[in-house]
Amino acid sequence: MIDAPGRTEPRFPADKVENARQKIAEAVASEQEIAGGIAYGVAGCANGGDILFHQVCEAMGIPTRIFLAVPRELYIRESVAPAGPQWVEEFNRLVRSNPVRVLGESKDLPRWLQGKPDYNIWQRNNLWNLHNALAAAGGENVTLIALWNGATGDGAGGTADMVQKARDRGAKTIILDTKKIFA
Repeated sequence: MIDAPGRTEPRFPADKVENARQKIAEAVASEQEIAGGIAYGVAGCANGGDILFHQVCEAMGIPTRIFLAVPRELYIRESVAPAGPQWVEEFNRLVRSNPVRVLGESKDLPRWLQGKPDYNIWQRNNLWNLHNALAAAGGENVTLIALWNGATGDGAGGTADMVQKARDRGAKTIILDTKKIFA
């Protein structure tokens, strides 16, 4: 996601959006060429990389599916609005034009998962996204494109978690190293 204003250690500065969009487009185009086409893309719709991914796929004629961890309004508050109203507008446009699925009604885990140590809705969401892609295409046909600095995030369920889960399950991973892209 785009850095919140005043973030002490920048990860995704707002002025690097076009750099990120270009690298995502290059990665998607490369995968499309290697695979001979892409059936569809799967991602959340957070500000930053998720929305850019949906935009890139749309420009290339690749359908996408949006997977939200929580209902629309809560998702916007948590993962879209902090970057500004233009991101909310684009989120709304994308959810109007793409299939959307919602994992849960709140950030609370289901009762049967509440006792699981060091586990939260965002980690569950990563697995849900990944398992849907794997079930549809099989491990050898799934590629995770991660816009990532290689570090552990601000909390559980971030990019590091998603990359590890994808690798553990046999998906190809492409890391777009933000330390290089945003330099």
